Amino acid sequence: MMNKDENNREQRLLAYLRGEMTEEDSKQFEEEISADEEYAQRLERLLLGEERRENIAEPKQPEKLSDEKQRAIVRRGKWKNRLSNAGFTIGLPFFAGVVLLFLNGWVGSLMHEDIFRVAKAMFNFTQPGVSVGGSGSQVGLFYGNISMELRERVGLEEKNAGRFESTNVLWNVNAKPQWTNGVREQKLFFRYPTEGGTEDTMSRTSSAWTTMEKLPEGTVSQLAISFDHFLTYEEYYALISGYVTSSEQDTVWFAVDTGVEHKQAESDLGNLLLGAGHVWGFAQRELDYGDAPIRENEEGVRRMETYLKEMKYLSEQEGLTRDIGKALVFGRDPQITERYNYMQQNGVRIYGAVLTGPTKELLKLKAEKSITAALLGKVDWWNWELPAASGAHHTY
Repeated sequence: MMNKDENNREQRLLAYLRGEMTEEDSKQFEEEISADEEYAQRLERLLLGEERRENIAEPKQPEKLSDEKQRAIVRRGKWKNRLSNAGFTIGLPFFAGVVLLFLNGWVGSLMHEDIFRVAKAMFNFTQPGVSVGGSGSQVGLFYGNISMELRERVGLEEKNAGRFESTNVLWNVNAKPQWTNGVREQKLFFRYPTEGGTEDTMSRTSSAWTTMEKLPEGTVSQLAISFDHFLTYEEYYALISGYVTSSEQDTVWFAVDTGVEHKQAESDLGNLLLGAGHVWGFAQRELDYGDAPIRENEEGVRRMETYLKEMKYLSEQEGLTRDIGKALVFGRDPQITERYNYMQQNGVRIYGAVLTGPTKELLKLKAEKSITAALLGKVDWWNWELPAASGAHHTY
């Protein structure tokens, strides 16, 4: 095989014999050839016809491909292009699907924590006598669902009151209670204390006391009571314990002053009774107290701090609180920030409560003159002592 220099020399020799060189180039070539005796002799033989010019190496031409090889190359190109397109077509949606699945789970789980906490707090703060129990959920950014059991306490038995359903599509959240039999009978109302007005306590208490007097000994009841002044947590229990001991009653919900109630009372000439959706408070056993034991008394400061902490959280989630609260406060603005700021300045002041226990024990509260309203809720047969064993069978 000729190297590059030899191949160049052969080409120049061919050009010299064909007369394609200029006169100056021909002279230069002859001087180069004369310096190489062997090549000079070869030039002489060529000029004398003793060696054929065809033996001079022609520049090597590229090998011409056959039709079959050309078709094979085209086929390989087509398949390579098809596979590339198929990989892109399949790979891109797969990658996008993985990313969307990750976002759906990760962002959905973050949303789920906030939605669950806001829904639970809003229900416990606006629905006297009812609290949120167990829940089931489907976590997702594009679609999520939370279903919480609603429980109503009568005596020592917690009865199912329905479910609270919350769904989200992206950041659009809808929530609504689904009551057992499609409706909740409202019986627990509260009288907000006002100054300077004549209190008609008889008309707002006599019905409850009269009914409770006629009920038999072996019954338990719900009772909503209101006071003519504000109380601290400790003052409330000190007042109640003067009539009925903690072992004979359980306070399940407190009505508290958030500043908004005063405006509502003024707009209705001081005759307003506040029920679910209008009254504001908390189910005390549904607050998060961590690992420390919960005692009935001597926990007022810690409980009120926990309640305010949860109100602060709701104010920070104002948009979500408003969306979830629509079904609980009849489409009105819950005014979370306004309520929280008011309680921060004035403290948590109690003016009403929901109690449950033996009917005749609760009837002793009739003697308390500061009670301005007493409304009887549900009544059931005696269940104040829990049975040693109990259960239920469900049909699925």
